[in-house]
Amino acid sequence: MVRRLPHARVSARFEAAADNELLTSSVCIEEIRFGCCLVPHGEDKWRKVHAKVLSRVVVLDFDYATAVRAGELRAAWKQAGTPVGYEDGLIAAAALTANLTLVTRNTRHFDHVAGLRVENWFD
Repeated sequence: MVRRLPHARVSARFEAAADNELLTSSVCIEEIRFGCCLVPHGEDKWRKVHAKVLSRVVVLDFDYATAVRAGELRAAWKQAGTPVGYEDGLIAAAALTANLTLVTRNTRHFDHVAGLRVENWFD
């Protein structure tokens, strides 16, 4: 959404959604902020992200229920030998706890998560 030429399908889906349908995890906010802090003109990029995207998105706090779910998921994945990025596990737990569909371009990071609905708006 903040690229010079945003992907047409993603823009259309984003713009068509009602404000209360757009949610993200506080973990995603941390990832975005981290990335903006590392790039040249990061503060400009952060302001653009906030103005174009985050101003329309409800941020889910990382609460007790999500923390418990994340711990359960990580334990199950470790026992099964399934490598999962720590942040991806937290994001999956947030979506599962809130019974939401996770929208991501990196569907392969989440295809092993039982019960998680995943959509790729780029397809």
